[in-house]
Amino acid sequence: MDGGPGTPCGGELTAWCFPDKLPQVTESVRKADRRKDSLLAHCIARAVIHEQGGVDEAVGKYGSSAERLSKWAALRVAAKVTPKASRVAAFIVMWAVAMRDEGVDEYSITQYQRYWNEGERQAYRVQGEFRDLWQEFETPNDLARQIVKHLGASTTKRDIAMLPTRLSVTA
Repeated sequence: MDGGPGTPCGGELTAWCFPDKLPQVTESVRKADRRKDSLLAHCIARAVIHEQGGVDEAVGKYGSSAERLSKWAALRVAAKVTPKASRVAAFIVMWAVAMRDEGVDEYSITQYQRYWNEGERQAYRVQGEFRDLWQEFETPNDLARQIVKHLGASTTKRDIAMLPTRLSVTA
């Protein structure tokens, strides 16, 4: 599947294989002053902001560019919120995989629960965490649609497991 640097990855995937670059997930790639990070990195950043009670509180505590946050303090904060951020990133990817496998454009929490054979409480708990971090979305349908575009029919389980850290999104 990987033909080496600068070659198509093959199959249905549209990304090119470059060892040090990650495929882009969003439609608009080039926006001024926008930063590309992995889905997991966005979830961690959103979890740090959520932990402080919002953007204004986080800016008040850490500064507009986190200049009041030492490297050690940043590591502590990131370590504290990483479990929640990881669950949310995995939830988004799992939602996308289920949408792709069932060939639908919209998905509900009940469909997600049935597909992954997940308990009702756990499914709603993770959806609640998703809504805490991605307040602009009710469900991960919009984010999952972007991921589905980059999932080929032959995407392996190993590739899927790496998606939260490999998929780049624009903040």
